[in-house]
Amino acid sequence: EDQPEGVYMLLVSLAAGCLLATSALQRSPPARRRCSRSRLLTLQVNSDSRATQEYFDFLLGKTEIEPTEDQPSVIVGGGKIGEMLREFGERRGFEDVVLGRGEAIPSGHPGPVYLAVPAAELDAAIELCPEEKRDDLVFLSDGQLEPLFQRHGLYGPCQASLWLALMRRGGKPVDGRVTDLSGTTDGLSRVHGKWSGAFAMRMGTGGILCREANQRDARRTTLEKLVFVTAYNLVGAAHGGLSMGEVAGKHGEEVGAMCRELASFVRYTLSVSLFSGLDDRLADYARTMEFLPTRLDAGAFPFTSGYFYRYTKMAGTRTTPAGIKVEIPDTTPLHTEYLLEARDRGLVGKELLDAA
Repeated sequence: EDQPEGVYMLLVSLAAGCLLATSALQRSPPARRRCSRSRLLTLQVNSDSRATQEYFDFLLGKTEIEPTEDQPSVIVGGGKIGEMLREFGERRGFEDVVLGRGEAIPSGHPGPVYLAVPAAELDAAIELCPEEKRDDLVFLSDGQLEPLFQRHGLYGPCQASLWLALMRRGGKPVDGRVTDLSGTTDGLSRVHGKWSGAFAMRMGTGGILCREANQRDARRTTLEKLVFVTAYNLVGAAHGGLSMGEVAGKHGEEVGAMCRELASFVRYTLSVSLFSGLDDRLADYARTMEFLPTRLDAGAFPFTSGYFYRYTKMAGTRTTPAGIKVEIPDTTPLHTEYLLEARDRGLVGKELLDAA
């Protein structure tokens, strides 16, 4: 579709910046590619002033959150995460309200509402929440949830990024702690928002280190988890369904290149720079979770690979109002290459790509 000429000039100019940024991130020679499709790294940008505003609000102390403590809560979802939260609350003597699929959230309950459901079920869960309780929602799902928040008019909701593993319902969770270059071991889970103190306290009851963070840093952690689940699951699935640890050990260069590509996309599209040491930290986490299988889940797809592929579909030749043809390159070419190969092998349905 025709767009103002200035939009295309902006995209092309920023593409060069993205290419230079990605080159700077390459700490080692690029991995040998598994496909022969041509690639051109570029950038699709969304103007978003929230990052700057959030930072100034943080500096001015406008984002201070009232302290909260663990208390009887509402848990939506009785799966692995929901049962874990219920069991942690039981240890503290709380009797939580656990809701199943399709059950309405009670308006009179005073505590937090933990949404322990897959991202694909969040729309329905929000619709079942009374307006007066939406401020108490705590989002726990992986993936890029910001478009969902915008659709429902939720700005600055309480959100946690969980870096842990649960192999079965009622099992013991494994905390995703990693050791940095200074030798310090820390958990990666973070939470921000109205009920951040209560959630961190509950997680601590079960031995899971979840730190409260300001909105800016919590967002960086959430987007880093998006990069991790997207890249590691895609590379692992493309290699026959490897475990997380096998991806890090056998295909570290490939998955590292994809993580850097996606991180560069986040940097230039959302104006969010992820924390330094990304490659080593994600590989360390993958080794900690070495037993976790990789897979391409259809329900999670719109919130992971589908989010990035949505921008890929904007690539191609466009004509400006002045009649000038402008080539808009792919934003994440390596990710696209693996994704299309997964489609060709039947690992991802064509309908998912078409719907992105």
